[in-house]
Amino acid sequence: MSDPRYAVVTGATSGIGRAAALRLAADGFHIIATGRNAERGAATVEAVEKAGGSAHFHAFDVTDERAWADFAEHVVADHGSLSALINSAGGFFTKPLSDTTLEEFRDLWNVDVESVVLGTKYGFRMMRDTKSAGSIVNISSLAGLIGLEDCAAYCAAKAAVTHFSRVAALEGAQMDPPVRVNSLNPGVIMTEMITGAYGDSPEVRDFVMDGNALMRVGLAEDIANACAYLAGPQSRMVTGTTMLVDGGRGAD
Repeated sequence: MSDPRYAVVTGATSGIGRAAALRLAADGFHIIATGRNAERGAATVEAVEKAGGSAHFHAFDVTDERAWADFAEHVVADHGSLSALINSAGGFFTKPLSDTTLEEFRDLWNVDVESVVLGTKYGFRMMRDTKSAGSIVNISSLAGLIGLEDCAAYCAAKAAVTHFSRVAALEGAQMDPPVRVNSLNPGVIMTEMITGAYGDSPEVRDFVMDGNALMRVGLAEDIANACAYLAGPQSRMVTGTTMLVDGGRGAD
């Protein structure tokens, strides 16, 4: 039997993170799911196991560097390898810039940008210390490439994630063995992030499809499939890229 492949998924308690955990587990990864809500984390583990995969949950705050350091020690000591890390945790709000406080901007930056920087930093360390030729996937957004009204804080944060991932890819390529880093940029996806902000109604679903060339409602599973490609061996020559999965919303 071959050695198990381990994948860390942050923000695995809901939405894209949970879908990514399920998809990678279907590909044979043992999932180390992370998040702050133990009850929702247990639900993710249960869903993975019900589908025939294996997972466990590790609760910690991905904006806390000490927590990342402790988590990295746990992974290296207990598992001895790390093949993939999906930085999926994040937040979102809409508000006109003139009404956005600096505190709100900083809070979103902390969740959306600093958590990814820490995840990539400690992903590098875990992969270095276990001699793993790993893949890091940072979940950004179409909003990191185009401007969206009333989303100044979110667009700025996701633009930072997108460009940071390119720089990290250059550093990861110099590691022995190399570590790949890519930015995955979803369009508007029907997840709890959208329904929490706007509700779930035919009008909201029309909004999700608005401007989408394929006229499809984007689902978390669509992003999870892209995660699986970037995390797996089929993308061994792919690093430093920005992968849009938006139904063509950004094509114009």
